[in-house]
Amino acid sequence: MSDEDRGDPRGSLAQKLRYIRFTQRGLGNRVLGFEEIADNVTRVTGRRCGAGYIEKLFTGQLDRHPDDERLQAILTQFGKSLADLEDRGDPHGTFGQRLQHLRYQFGQERLNGKPLPLEQIAAHVREYTGRSCTYKYIAQLLNDRDSQGLARDKIEALADFFDVSPAYFFDDEKSRADQQKLDAQSAFIAALSELREVGGDFQAAFRQLKPGQAMDSEHLLQLAAEIRASVEALRGHATES
Repeated sequence: MSDEDRGDPRGSLAQKLRYIRFTQRGLGNRVLGFEEIADNVTRVTGRRCGAGYIEKLFTGQLDRHPDDERLQAILTQFGKSLADLEDRGDPHGTFGQRLQHLRYQFGQERLNGKPLPLEQIAAHVREYTGRSCTYKYIAQLLNDRDSQGLARDKIEALADFFDVSPAYFFDDEKSRADQQKLDAQSAFIAALSELREVGGDFQAAFRQLKPGQAMDSEHLLQLAAEIRASVEALRGHATES
């Protein structure tokens, strides 16, 4: 048997199945035949399954993903479960690998090890952004398709779902700087909002932004701190009155 036939535990579904079939052998250290696997699937599910279907599944020739019932029947024969097919991702890898790592952790910590349904992620993105998002699109992101052009609001939605910073998905210097700038802008706007609520001089605070420093993270954070100090002082005066 060639190295390619042995599959890959970190590859596609077909590669993972070939790896399981090669490593989890039957009596006499024998690799189970496709006919044997098909007969077991038919017996377990009560639905006819042919050897041709199994061969196409294991060789990556199927046009669509197999349903969970059949897939679970196959895995049970090898002492495995759907969780054994779950890709753990890489917190230091590509966008898709980082997203997959979050998905794996979510399943381990909140779903008793079961894979997190892609539709659950997609539903949160739709609710957060008010825009279209399908489980198929999430699958594309996991495979690093379209992630380069992913809109900021969808990145923020994914980060919100998994309770991480949007910067988690990137680690280059520019991305970190962009995230720091975004955080500083948010802090400044929030401080202005608090000032308006207590009747402070909103326009005067806004005019403190100096030309050339309007987008400077350090300057914005400093102003936000000064504005919040003014807010606390105004609240103190209101309490004394």
